[in-house]
Amino acid sequence: MRLPEGSEIHMVGVCGVGMAGVACLLAGRGYRVSGCDRSLNALADSLRCSGVTVLEGHHTSHVADLPDNSALIVTTAVRSDEPELVAALARGLPVYSRGEALAWLLSESFGIAVCGTHGKTTTACFTARLFQELGADPGWCIGGFTKELGGVAAPGNNRLLIVEADESDGSLQFYHPSVTVVNNIDLDHLEHFDGEESLVACFRRVIDQSGQGVCVCRDDARAWQAVVSSEVQYLDFGLSASSTLRAAAVEVRAESAAFDLLYQGRNYGRIELGCGGQHNVLNALGAASAAIMCGHAMEAVAAALSAACSQLPGRRFEQIHAVNGVRFIADYAHHPVELKAAVEMALAIQPGRVIAVFQPHRYTRTLALGTHFPAAFRGVDEVMLLPVYAASETVVEGGDICDLYGHFREQLPELRVLLARNLKECWFYLRHTLRSGDLVLIAGAGDIIDLRGYFDQAPECALPAAAVSGLQQIERITVTAHAALSSCSTLPTAGRCCSLVEVEDPAGLQAVLALCCANSVPWRMVGAGMNSWFSDCGFEGIVIRIKSGCLGRHALKGDLVEAECGLNGARLLDWLEAQGLSGLEFLEGVPGTLGGWLAMNAGAHGSEIADCVSRVDFIDFAGQLGCASVEDCGFAYRACELLQQAVAVGCTLKLTHRGSEAVRARRRMARDARIPLQRLRTAGSVFRNPSPESAGRLLDQAGCKGMRVGGAYVTDFHANIIAVNQGATGSDVAALIQKMRNRVWFESKVDLKTEICGVL
Repeated sequence: MRLPEGSEIHMVGVCGVGMAGVACLLAGRGYRVSGCDRSLNALADSLRCSGVTVLEGHHTSHVADLPDNSALIVTTAVRSDEPELVAALARGLPVYSRGEALAWLLSESFGIAVCGTHGKTTTACFTARLFQELGADPGWCIGGFTKELGGVAAPGNNRLLIVEADESDGSLQFYHPSVTVVNNIDLDHLEHFDGEESLVACFRRVIDQSGQGVCVCRDDARAWQAVVSSEVQYLDFGLSASSTLRAAAVEVRAESAAFDLLYQGRNYGRIELGCGGQHNVLNALGAASAAIMCGHAMEAVAAALSAACSQLPGRRFEQIHAVNGVRFIADYAHHPVELKAAVEMALAIQPGRVIAVFQPHRYTRTLALGTHFPAAFRGVDEVMLLPVYAASETVVEGGDICDLYGHFREQLPELRVLLARNLKECWFYLRHTLRSGDLVLIAGAGDIIDLRGYFDQAPECALPAAAVSGLQQIERITVTAHAALSSCSTLPTAGRCCSLVEVEDPAGLQAVLALCCANSVPWRMVGAGMNSWFSDCGFEGIVIRIKSGCLGRHALKGDLVEAECGLNGARLLDWLEAQGLSGLEFLEGVPGTLGGWLAMNAGAHGSEIADCVSRVDFIDFAGQLGCASVEDCGFAYRACELLQQAVAVGCTLKLTHRGSEAVRARRRMARDARIPLQRLRTAGSVFRNPSPESAGRLLDQAGCKGMRVGGAYVTDFHANIIAVNQGATGSDVAALIQKMRNRVWFESKVDLKTEICGVL
């Protein structure tokens, strides 16, 4: 590509860190630059200061008035149907990728390209700072920056340009640098490359296109082989004794490092780095090798190196918060090799505990490298896994967070691993479990860094003050603060809630629901807990249940039965049998309370409880009493529309007199027809039947029987039932459910919905 002088450039996705850098360089070279992004971030103001026009959102008007000699530059995240791209192509304007644009800018300068699977951002920052210390005025374009550099890009004198050259989309092959630094070549980005050979070939291309020479880490086998098999001039660096530029007597401390700098066997003195990690020693050597390759004297390089390598870029083992003796460290690591290095740096600090919070980046990477991730976390005390950051990908089979969680449970069964469904749930767990001396390592390349937005929230698990005082004034309820949720579900959980509230009568329930509504407090209602799941991270709100022995009254009123919804289902069936009343025998063996049966429209063998309901008494979510006829309840398969917005407190049932013997016989038949769940800890059917299909048949067809994650497993006699062993966790159950759901989706393209409440 070539951009004619005076042409106007529009950049789609301009607030991405890589795109912002290119925009800054183009503006610095005199081009008129505009750009847009779906949402603007802090880089927008920096771009405007550089002379770039920044627009929010995407629209064809952004390119409608561009001159005919204009061009579009797009980030790889831009979809083919984005309005600006469609409009530009319709006009015949040239469209270039960010990688092509940066490669062209580099070719117009004396260019230094820093590349490699790991460490290229840090090495590029070190290199830019080193050239500054050596008296040069370099430009740079890097996917991160140190405080000393002050930004992701700067044009400098427009003669020397240092860039971080990215291989992820294959654009590395477009670069024709004067000098290339190759840190390492590791298996990654297999969503773009079809294997190791094509990945290495991409690096070989830029190596062959390096005009003056290549600096290569001799310690990395792939990088070393790629360079020595080329005819290019090279300078090798590393820790091995055979390296031309070498670090010897390396001393890695918690947050610093020191080494003797040797070049061609001569010792040029002791170098002190302001950051820890052996990998950062190699990054410093990479920067030094680039300066030597460009002709700077070894004595000058050695004298400047410590000052140049005093700071790491943002999110490279960066402390982003500290409170109550707890340190929060953010690291961009998202490859097993990088994660292992970050964990080693965290352990070197010797904190009380290390809690790692990890967000995988891309489904394809999670699939390709999934089995390699657990070992990177050896030595930490807990790992919290967040959903995969998609980065524009759609989920791939075997690459979801449930699959990665399964690898952890298989390889490190002794390690405490939790699944968090989002950042808010993650923070709720952290803020009531962290203790002084802990270190939290927040790792990943996605939006996990947004976790810092929660840091100013209350350190303890707490409700709003108005809610706490309001609960204290309600009669006939029992409140347990920060209660364990293990008693609220038959499925395991290590989570806690803000408060567990047990109510004794409808008036107490009314008052609690009204209080939650008035104070915007999240809440969940549980019955016997037979059909509920709670996260191991806990529930940030109030869990409400009817106190044992309360709201269980029932009576025969003429031909109708009036019953309160706290009544245990088995107890109701026994009483109906004694009365000779028939109609609910199909619910024999179905666990739960009458309220739970109504909310789920419990059914079996072609029947459902709605067939026997005449009226439901309820309290809506604002705390108001009401009643509804069966026609107004909105009963459907495993659902009741009314009870998605209210809590049932009583109901009237219309049943048939058949006599106790007949009812007993019908119960026996229902019991014999049920799946044998005795002695199994289970919540019954996991998924609803997707009409007209059977969930069990789809799951069986997808090979789900016998699937296992940790202590949770699919029974071998029915593919729609999960049972748990002793030691199972709520995260085990959640991961297994998602694996089952994914398996059916990829097999049959049916998206199953759960019967178990709270899990998805």
